[in-house]
Amino acid sequence: MPAVLFGMHLSLASSGFGFEPCTWQPEVCQKLESHHLVVWSRDIRSRTRFAASLQSYLMTQPATEVCVLHGRAILDLDGLCSQIERQIVTDDMARSIDGPRGLVAALRQRSSIPGRPTPRQRIIIWHDADVLLRARPALFARVVEAVVGVSGELEFSGEGGVFIQRCVFVGSERLRDAAKAAGSAFRGWLDEDGTGFWSLVTGLKSPPVSVCSAEVLLGEVA
Repeated sequence: MPAVLFGMHLSLASSGFGFEPCTWQPEVCQKLESHHLVVWSRDIRSRTRFAASLQSYLMTQPATEVCVLHGRAILDLDGLCSQIERQIVTDDMARSIDGPRGLVAALRQRSSIPGRPTPRQRIIIWHDADVLLRARPALFARVVEAVVGVSGELEFSGEGGVFIQRCVFVGSERLRDAAKAAGSAFRGWLDEDGTGFWSLVTGLKSPPVSVCSAEVLLGEVA
């Protein structure tokens, strides 16, 4: 599935992915059924308003687990894992991407609370995702691939019913540029070991990622 990119001047006619000012949250949720999102803005206030509003809306949705990552505190793998283990129930999380206790293993976990329905979807909202991109670009790429790869694996594995996991990466235009760059983890599997692992596991030729500006989603740009 090729990555679908949306720029600043998003139009319904050209993209088929348009928003009305009062209805964007449901439409974003509909888009999240099939894609991860990269939402960018030069204005931190627009980014914050978008993410807070989306989080509030998602919290009202049935069988939905919302995980919020605060990117300004994520400068390395330890910072990321420290936040993941506070959001997803996992035992003794290691500071690694792979392995039986690493990030991939944690993302594969499905949380459940006694007396409540098991979530059918998990949405990760990563504020200021470009902070890790700036600090550790190679690590950021591996994390993006892990998040998107595990999400595809969970969705298509057929084990325990369909479980949708999506990430909304929120950041500046630097994040947008990285998402659009040829060879980025947003546009293709890194395949460092030459096995095509995530492509084989998910059945996807490339990560399903869409890019759009916060202002467009908020209805601030015509």
